[in-house]
Amino acid sequence: MARGARLPDVGTAEPRRVDWEAGRVLYRVHSRKRAAVDFNPTPQDHHFGGGRFDSTPNDLYSYLYAAPEPTTALAERLLRDIAFDGESPTRVLPHKELEGKRLSQIRLARDVALVSIRTLFELNAVQQDDDWLVRSKPTDYAFTRRWAHWLRAEAPWAQGFLYESRLAFPQASLVLFDRCAHSSLLEATTDEPPRDLDESDTVRWVDEQLRQFRVRVGPPAVSHA
Repeated sequence: MARGARLPDVGTAEPRRVDWEAGRVLYRVHSRKRAAVDFNPTPQDHHFGGGRFDSTPNDLYSYLYAAPEPTTALAERLLRDIAFDGESPTRVLPHKELEGKRLSQIRLARDVALVSIRTLFELNAVQQDDDWLVRSKPTDYAFTRRWAHWLRAEAPWAQGFLYESRLAFPQASLVLFDRCAHSSLLEATTDEPPRDLDESDTVRWVDEQLRQFRVRVGPPAVSHA
């Protein structure tokens, strides 16, 4: 997959719009320090760390990643760096990766307009000749962020991107944008209580959910105190 030598020219995208109606249920994995509906207002470094479509000082906005399915939300947050070692048929998710994290059900509080980049034709419409923008690994995120900023300028009406999860394809993921952390795009639900991922019962549940990815949760660290 190639990222291209430069950004496309202004005005060369023909982004495909998808409208999702208020009330649609989503899931996200987030720090317990952040409310379920709070966006992340922190711009990332131009070159290091961060997520696929985060803001940087080049384009300041708050962002929130979510998915229609809880297993997709788990995979996107927890399995980014969990690789097969070539010896065991099962990957191991360190128990510490669950600490301080929560799975929450949320829903759209109002209609949102999204740029859909799920299919090759939709990616072609935004000057992508393959699926690099949505399938590249974190080592390329400095470039995917820059492309996201170009695409946001090409689609000023968009409140987010809808794309195919790299880690749970062909399931969908999305990122939403807003000006501040306390957005009016989302609201918490009472239909399904949040799950603190490091609680013993939830650890077993997470382990069950991730089996289809050939992943098991490792044991907690042993205290030597």
